[in-house]
Amino acid sequence: MVTLSDYKDNSFGKAYGVLIKEFALDHRAVFVLDKDNTIRYVQVLNEMGEHPNYEEPIAAVKSLLG
Repeated sequence: MVTLSDYKDNSFGKAYGVLIKEFALDHRAVFVLDKDNTIRYVQVLNEMGEHPNYEEPIAAVKSLLG
């Protein structure tokens, strides 16, 4: 798992449509990519204080591992 920050230039938020422009912050989100960097799962949360449903991205990762 890789955890990243988009603090300096918001390039990730802009590229993936999760940037909240008014606050220069990204929505809280989970992305699962396969070995070819193809997005296989996305979960974007509505509230910053909300936690993701961890079961879904874990299942997505397991399905990629076969």
